[in-house]
This record gives sequence, structure tokens and C-alpha cells, in this order.
Amino acid sequence: MVSLLAFLAELLSSVVDLVVIFLTDVLLNDPLGAIAFLVGAGLTTATLAFGTYLAVGALLKEFGIELPAPGRTSVRELRGRRQ
Repeated sequence: MVSLLAFLAELLSSVVDLVVIFLTDVLLNDPLGAIAFLVGAGLTTATLAFGTYLAVGALLKEFGIELPAPGRTSVRELRGRRQ
């Protein structure tokens, strides 16, 4: 059975190996591959950041924290106009 510490050490060394492989085999050898890699990394990062932004906003709304929404009318303003 593998211990947690051995698993984390193997995971960390695999990540380092992966970065080295990408740097030596992809980025430095093929300029088109480097562009494709960087565009993919940028799109993935932007998607993850936007999804995190939406998830945090939804979580805050569940706890009753109202955040301003630019360009939208809030529920309070709509209720105030009806009265």
C-alpha cells in the first residue's frame, strides 16, 4: 500500500517531469507547437478563471451577499418601482 507522502512525492516529481518535457520537446523544438501550446494554455486558464468567478458569485449569492451587477437592474430597484 502506498503512503500519502509517497503519493504526493510521486505526483510532484511527475509534474516537474511534465514541465520539463513540454519545455524541451514542445516549446523549444517546434514554433507552431509552441504557439498552439500557449494558446491552449491561455484558453484553459481563461475558462477556469471565468468558471471560478461564476461559482464564487453563486456561492456568495446563496449566503445572501448581493454583488452589484453592471448593466442590470437589481431586484430591490424593481420592487421599488412597482410601489
